[in-house]
Amino acid sequence: MITVQLEPDVSQQDRMTLVELIRQFNHQFFTPSEWQSIAIMARDNSGVIAGGALGEIGCSWFYIRVLVVREDLRHQGIGTRLLETAEQVGREQNCVGIHLETLDFQAKEFYGRLGYSVFGVQENYPRGFNRYFMQKLFEAP
Repeated sequence: MITVQLEPDVSQQDRMTLVELIRQFNHQFFTPSEWQSIAIMARDNSGVIAGGALGEIGCSWFYIRVLVVREDLRHQGIGTRLLETAEQVGREQNCVGIHLETLDFQAKEFYGRLGYSVFGVQENYPRGFNRYFMQKLFEAP
């Protein structure tokens, strides 16, 4: 008999088992991809972080998980330079494009100005706001 239950303290080994199960299933549809962590940092002359982008490259896509500029340094082109660098890295790694997420109160318009388009919306995330899934496709070389 199979039991289904909440396990709040699941082990790392059990987590990896689930990940491996989905990887085995997916393997029949595409070649597994090694995921490469990417960190693009913006620092001032003293080495203090002004902002940055964190993400991974895998399955021929660059997934940006976090892109942020310190609030006191916004509107100075730092975010644009971070995204331009990410795009350069993505192209060098032969990615199809960049995928990212943003919320109503974050940077949807900023990404749109730089050529990113919405391909999905999650309503009420968090309640009263929307979460946008955005992408920018690279042209074939």
